[in-house]
Amino acid sequence: MVAVILISLITSIRVSPVFASYLANVPGMEKVVELIRHDKGMVAAIQSDYYESLGVSKLQNGVEVVIDGVIADEQGVVLFYTINTEEKKRSITLNQAEIRSEDGREIDIASSSYNPELNEVEFANSFHGVLEYFFQAPLNTTEFALDLKVGGETFNIPFTLTKEQKENKTYNINETVTVEGQEITFLDVTINPLRVAVHVKMNPNNTKKFLSFDEMLLVDEHGESWSKIENGITASYISDNEWMLYLQSNYFKEPKELNLVLGKIQAIDKEESMVIVDAENEVIIRQPKRNLFKEVVREGDYLVFKYNEEFPYSFFSQSYDADGKALDSGSSFTTTSVEKGTNEFGYHIEHLLGQKSPISLKLDFFPEWITSNEKIKIK
Repeated sequence: MVAVILISLITSIRVSPVFASYLANVPGMEKVVELIRHDKGMVAAIQSDYYESLGVSKLQNGVEVVIDGVIADEQGVVLFYTINTEEKKRSITLNQAEIRSEDGREIDIASSSYNPELNEVEFANSFHGVLEYFFQAPLNTTEFALDLKVGGETFNIPFTLTKEQKENKTYNINETVTVEGQEITFLDVTINPLRVAVHVKMNPNNTKKFLSFDEMLLVDEHGESWSKIENGITASYISDNEWMLYLQSNYFKEPKELNLVLGKIQAIDKEESMVIVDAENEVIIRQPKRNLFKEVVREGDYLVFKYNEEFPYSFFSQSYDADGKALDSGSSFTTTSVEKGTNEFGYHIEHLLGQKSPISLKLDFFPEWITSNEKIKIK
């Protein structure tokens, strides 16, 4: 897959001399392209000379952290970094990754995303990764510092953005559509170099709870499409019924026409949006009527749900005890047995047996959909 994409990128060099220069002359640029190959918007940013090479680094006790470069706009920063080690390793752990203003100005982080563990197929001295930060308000500084904890080492690396950030493009829509009896209002679409934000509001009187817009696309007059973010933040929530949905960016394209296509949307009846279990006795008290979960078992502080369908989402991220008190959860996992045709989803709750049952788990994702062929005109 990587080879195919790199071949297509090298082909594009013929019409993009700047991009060819990046690949040929900037150390590690091929790795940067490999890291964002799944995101058409970020690849287009590099092809359009919007990537800024930084090359700032710090070396401590045989571990070197290098900030290779950045793609930034008014609302966010995507950093590409390399960790070099004297000793060859199979993996390396990133315990902390925080960004702050070097000049003391406050940065209000809306969301951040990174992989806490970098792995290589074979033992290696270099590991490459991406850090994504998005902000509540437009950036008001170009001076930053990155605070990282790599294993037992703490790094503080200042860096400066010098490339002028491009302004966003906002289109007001204010169009309401009905999908299988459920009303959704599309308020506006903002196109930034890093991503596209689609502002939606669901009617609070809808009978279904919306979970995920799985197939939403931007489509231009030629049929070229931009899908949702694959690795990173796919949505943020203003309230239960008002969301920002994020798609890959077409900022560096100038189509004459642009539409939103909805496709399949995960949605479940509101009265079925909680799964309730008796943790002590390992009993499912309530779940959606299709009875997806065949059983629940307790493994340490994990509730492990067993089911037979393939479903590449995490079911829960919030849980409550019998009194409605929010419970602390540290992690979750999914396992699949091809031979048995079964799957398991494990959800961690701190001091599980000490919590007052029954425990309610709020569904974030679930394999039930409504579908729309609706097209919403952006321009």
